[in-house]
Amino acid sequence: MNIRQKYELKMLSDDGHMDMEKIGELFSIHLRTVRYDVQILNEYLLKEFGTECIRVNNKIAYVEEGEQSRLAEIADLNVKDFYTDRLSGDERMLLIMFDLCWSSSYSTIQSLADKYFVSRATVNKDIIAVKEYCRKNEIRFVSSRGKGIYVDANEIERRRHLTKIIRDLTTVKSKDDRYAQSVYSQWFEDQDLEQIKAIVLEVEEQFSTYLADIAYEALVLHIALSIERFRTNSQYGALLQKPATKKESIQYQMAQEIVGRINVAFEINLPEAEIHYVALHIGAKSSEVIKSENSGDASLEYYCIRMISSVSRQTGHDLSKDARLYESLLQHINVCVYRKKSGMLLENPIKEELIHSYSELYEIIRQVIKKELAPEIIIANEDEIAYILLHFATALYRKKQNANRLANVVVVCATGIGTAELVSVGLRRNFCMNLLGAVAEHQLENFLKRQEVDLIISTVPLQEKHCYVCVSPLLKRDDVVKIGKQLLDLGFDIEKPANVNTEWSDTAKWLEYLLKNYSGKEQEEVLKSKIRLLPKVGKTETKEMRYMLSELLHMENIRLDVECANWEECVRKSGEPLVEKGDITPVYIQAVIDSVKEVGPYIVITKGVALPHATNKVGVNRTAMSFIRLGTPVNFGNKSNDPVKYIFMLATTDADSHLGALQDLAEFLDRPEFMAVLETAKEPSDIILYIKSNESSR
Repeated sequence: MNIRQKYELKMLSDDGHMDMEKIGELFSIHLRTVRYDVQILNEYLLKEFGTECIRVNNKIAYVEEGEQSRLAEIADLNVKDFYTDRLSGDERMLLIMFDLCWSSSYSTIQSLADKYFVSRATVNKDIIAVKEYCRKNEIRFVSSRGKGIYVDANEIERRRHLTKIIRDLTTVKSKDDRYAQSVYSQWFEDQDLEQIKAIVLEVEEQFSTYLADIAYEALVLHIALSIERFRTNSQYGALLQKPATKKESIQYQMAQEIVGRINVAFEINLPEAEIHYVALHIGAKSSEVIKSENSGDASLEYYCIRMISSVSRQTGHDLSKDARLYESLLQHINVCVYRKKSGMLLENPIKEELIHSYSELYEIIRQVIKKELAPEIIIANEDEIAYILLHFATALYRKKQNANRLANVVVVCATGIGTAELVSVGLRRNFCMNLLGAVAEHQLENFLKRQEVDLIISTVPLQEKHCYVCVSPLLKRDDVVKIGKQLLDLGFDIEKPANVNTEWSDTAKWLEYLLKNYSGKEQEEVLKSKIRLLPKVGKTETKEMRYMLSELLHMENIRLDVECANWEECVRKSGEPLVEKGDITPVYIQAVIDSVKEVGPYIVITKGVALPHATNKVGVNRTAMSFIRLGTPVNFGNKSNDPVKYIFMLATTDADSHLGALQDLAEFLDRPEFMAVLETAKEPSDIILYIKSNESSR
């Protein structure tokens, strides 16, 4: 007996009868198939009791009242059966997909028809949907006459496919609350799942590294699949290829702890390769892990800047100065790259809602990703794009929310009203904001209860619960940068106050204040010291937070019409000016070449342009940039953007100082007139002149 026939026997034992037409409708089978089921059941009962108990009258199958109790003795289904409720076409298709991905051998149409209690014709229709599902999800579907159908995949691919199928079935079933909690129990025992969850939670706490809910759920599912594959496939260990995961990494240490506890709890011995796969899974889903390992990649920084610039241009909202968007997007793209390299899929539980709510923005971002991001960087499916959409939608909401008003700002100072006024003068000179006043630190809490404050500017450190920027009383250049960044993060536009013809300048007003309060002879020395604190007109701080492009790319770093035989020589030639000046050593050039050989031509950032750089800082003495124009373009191995003619080599000592220059370069490479300058320049000065006349990153 199959499960359907057991179900029919159970119905007869409980009710004494069953409507054969309704059974046919319930399981999507013909009436003749139900009649055949009755025949099979009677043959079974004949063996058990020596008599056929089931009779049929007018399409109703029934048993005599005295026979019901006898049937009850043998009618226990004793099967973990989720087919007893009628499956939809989508559910059945996904279950068939699961069977194909689980099995390493061919399945026949008849075996699937028997398993799911449907006709061969119904399964043939399901296979059409199966093929489409495989096409959309890049699953290799094989059909062979005389053998059946088969999914061609290695073990880790099968695991990935199985995970997605289960998640998709969860989505289908969640439309009905009765099923939402029972999907996983179709394959895994509830107590097993709970034990796996407990182990993952304990390891998260142990390493103080936490996964998001969906990532946590996906890891539990991954481990559950590992256990079942190990239990049911004796060749499981041999099918796994061990990927290269650094054993000193936090994700490997977590994975080692998790797999060790799983082996003990379930009395199994998962192969060592499984530790690496769990580590890959943790790394691909944890932004904390990626952030801790990321050492900075100028090409990804460039792509993020280009994406933000393109989306800003198409939406009509300038997001180029939104530091929070840039940082969150860069972190997300880094995780995308890790997932791509690891072959891990991302599931976005609010994908449909995001796409529906921001359809125009979604389409803009989809096109920008298609244009700006090389296919080897991310898996550009709806799930990934919808997550990137979330970053931009949040930034736009933040900007629109605060764009129509000035930030409410209060100044906190512990050394008196004079210092607070000095800070206020600097704020008025650099920003448009609503200054609510100045208070002492101990008065702040009461002030915040009475006033709505967006940002606190303080000359003393405050408690972390406050949104504040700690500054020097003189409001130095780096203080201005910090305040501007914080205002942008809060969504406020940054504008310098318009020039207004007033009788007194801010400096004059401050001098007037000093003369009024320190005019006595005994205060002369104090007055002199106060005057020395005045900001010097026309002079700037020597320390720059970020370089402008012209401050990195100097005329002596530019070479025109250089001839190179191959991409490796191009990289070496582009680094020569920086080696000659002592900005870098040949070690850095070799690091760039080694990186390209390992990862691929990631340094080709747009049509005809390469940005050689290495993510480590070995061999870098100073942040610097060079440029060479090739006499004959050279292929770097990037089909979309070859051949390369213009090469900018970048070397950085830190993660931030070059970003302003990189932003200008990204904007310039979008301008036909700049590309024309690169093409026609007779001297390096022609290029430098254009850059200095048009750069805007300061």
